[in-house]
Amino acid sequence: MVLTLLGKKTESMQRLIDVREAFNLWDILNSKYVAVEKLKIWNNGAHDPELKLLIKYFEKSLGENIAILEREMDKFSVKSPDQNRSAIKLSGGAHVVTDEYIAGDIFLYLQEHTENLLGALGTSMTNDSLRKKIVKMTKKTIKEADRFLRYLKLKGWTETPPLYKSVLINVSERLSTAEVASLWDHLTFRYTNIYTTQLFHDFAHDYDFKKTLDMGLNALERQVDVLEKEAEHFGIPFPQRPAKVNPTPENTEILDDDHMYRTLLIGFQSAAIIHVRAFKQCTFNDRVRGIFKDLLFEQIGLTDDYYKYGKMKGWLNPMPTYGP
Repeated sequence: MVLTLLGKKTESMQRLIDVREAFNLWDILNSKYVAVEKLKIWNNGAHDPELKLLIKYFEKSLGENIAILEREMDKFSVKSPDQNRSAIKLSGGAHVVTDEYIAGDIFLYLQEHTENLLGALGTSMTNDSLRKKIVKMTKKTIKEADRFLRYLKLKGWTETPPLYKSVLINVSERLSTAEVASLWDHLTFRYTNIYTTQLFHDFAHDYDFKKTLDMGLNALERQVDVLEKEAEHFGIPFPQRPAKVNPTPENTEILDDDHMYRTLLIGFQSAAIIHVRAFKQCTFNDRVRGIFKDLLFEQIGLTDDYYKYGKMKGWLNPMPTYGP
């Protein structure tokens, strides 16, 4: 009986979106309309056959996502932005812009749109079905940005950023300053999160919540192992790690489980910024960027699960709903 009621409640909630989700739908669709219009312009100016094929691919990919977003907006009666123009010709002929400029502009859009999608993912709390679609779009865009960067590098259309000068002598790999900074930032962030999670574990009352914190600690420790190995490999100084053992609190009633959950949720939302910044800036070393991409994918999955867990517990403050 209880499971039946929970199932009906979940089904009912999937018929609603909140005000932030309504804006996210509009904002993402507007971005994709603008991107399609740009691609139509660049298709008329591009010369490189591979670039023209990639433009066609991105037009098709955007079209598929636009159709999904339009259906969602129709389902929830959200007014859509104006559509892109259907046909555009470059004035001044096909030599107005270079292929390198066109490719760079497309890559810039993919980077910025990844950030846009992650922001939408981190604020879409009410409708799990809609968030699932945003998760799929986000992962697809990340993969497209990564592949397109490799194309740019093959063409020689990427700039070399300042390189880290203190890589160990016996290491042949090179790193950019952004990649060193990102490894250090990620380690610092996880050290802080491990300390906070351990502290909250000592104060937690709910058995399931304690188990969830245990799982989070295991994931953080595993990620720290990966990051520390990279830092050690390149000779990057480690940030200071917090104490491993802390006194057991005498009064655990100081903190409530729902407050600790929401505090950690803010950390999840902040993590998206750190992850996407690393993915955007680390364009020199493909292997290290791959590590950040994997961490970003894992963070996306954990954020989705964490929202579902909070809703199951009733610990999420409900956002105002969109519509009557």
